[in-house]
Amino acid sequence: MTDGQEEILNKIRERVLEREKELRTAEDKEAGIEATLQALEEITEVPRHEMERISAEIRASYEQPELHKNQPVPAYSDLDKELPATVREALLQLPPVLRKEFYEEYKIQNRHVGISYLLWLIPPPFSCHYLYIRSRFTQILYSLTFGGAYIWWIVDLFRIPKIVEEDNRKTAKRILKKLLKHTLHKKPS
Repeated sequence: MTDGQEEILNKIRERVLEREKELRTAEDKEAGIEATLQALEEITEVPRHEMERISAEIRASYEQPELHKNQPVPAYSDLDKELPATVREALLQLPPVLRKEFYEEYKIQNRHVGISYLLWLIPPPFSCHYLYIRSRFTQILYSLTFGGAYIWWIVDLFRIPKIVEEDNRKTAKRILKKLLKHTLHKKPS
């Protein structure tokens, strides 16, 4: 075999390897899109026509990730202040459709200080502000001790904002974990 033929053969091998890599990358993207769509179907009850629109948005975000990566979801950017830094960073890595899904779920599940104070105003053992922040055991203990003989009840006057903030942080992490678990670890069937 001559040097010219060997050089041509090497160029052909290189091109074949490049093409295989391109195809593998395209398959990985398609698998990621399918996993994301399957996760959305499992998490929500989205109508088929809406799912096709979401599918198109996800495909666009995979094809042009630099355009979508740091794009905020405008309707929910005010909620970013409440979220832990780790959750905000993780959200930036998600396509806008999944970020929107996260914010909608968070908006439903987050707790408000004002409502917690209203529930606190009811004297022990009937006040239920711990139940509102999903702390059943603490609520039972609180009720059985009559708010720690009303001392715990008065201390909670100052603690409620911090308690609600901590519950909202846990909620954000739980929602993100659920979303990522379904999106990243689910294999398309």
